[in-house]
Amino acid sequence: MAVELNEIEEAEVELEQWLVEQAENGVPEMVLIGLLRDYADDIEHLGYVPRMWGESER
Repeated sequence: MAVELNEIEEAEVELEQWLVEQAENGVPEMVLIGLLRDYADDIEHLGYVPRMWGESER
């Protein structure tokens, strides 16, 4: 499935906005970095983004 450039850009903007909101709400940057790394590792290991996250994927 091909992904349009505008879809990538939109997802990037939404992720950036979410990260800023979390940081503004007091979530430490190191926690956000750890979350991103953990999810990236999970996705790399699985080879896809699960549509639902649960204990079985972790």
